[in-house]
Amino acid sequence: RGPLDVSSGHTPAWRKLLLTGTLLTSCTCSAFSELPFSAQLNTLTEGASVHLPVPGSLEDSLQLMPLKTFPAAIRGVIQSELNYSVILQWVVTMDPEPVLSWTFNGVPCGMGEKLFIRRLSWEQLGTYMCIATNSKKQLVSEPVTISLPKPIVQPTEAEPMEPDPTLSLSGGSAIGLLAAGILGAGALIGGMCFTIIQSLRTDRQRIGTCS
Repeated sequence: RGPLDVSSGHTPAWRKLLLTGTLLTSCTCSAFSELPFSAQLNTLTEGASVHLPVPGSLEDSLQLMPLKTFPAAIRGVIQSELNYSVILQWVVTMDPEPVLSWTFNGVPCGMGEKLFIRRLSWEQLGTYMCIATNSKKQLVSEPVTISLPKPIVQPTEAEPMEPDPTLSLSGGSAIGLLAAGILGAGALIGGMCFTIIQSLRTDRQRIGTCS
């Protein structure tokens, strides 16, 4: 069998395979060189066990930040009457800019920096929190509880005791009673003295008659 004729009009099969392999290799190399460095690392390390450092921002996910409220919260409690307005605001600085979301008793209830409750109702009494989330970390506000004001119990005052009209005297009545008492005592003493004197006289007369 004669040698292969390279100059012939029909391209041999081995030459087609060689050209196809060269093109595939060239395309693969050029595409790989255009990938970013991180993508090249992912391609090269695919299937390998890679341990990445855990960002420290995860430790801040449970950090509680205070809220600005109207009316002012006292020890985490806002007391307000029904049909009054309540405003909750959380000012937090994060980079990049966070997304703020509000929860009411654990259920999402709003978005943004402020939460307006225009006319407080029974259904809106409960605990509110705000969560700030960005691509790096998550911060949580301190919870505040909205409740109705507690009724103020006034201390009961002791009722004044009314004096007994039979025992209480004032003014002229007291003076008259005092004078009557003095006169009565004087009359009693005078009567006793008169009785004693009469008894002595009677005894003397009896003694004189007997002698």
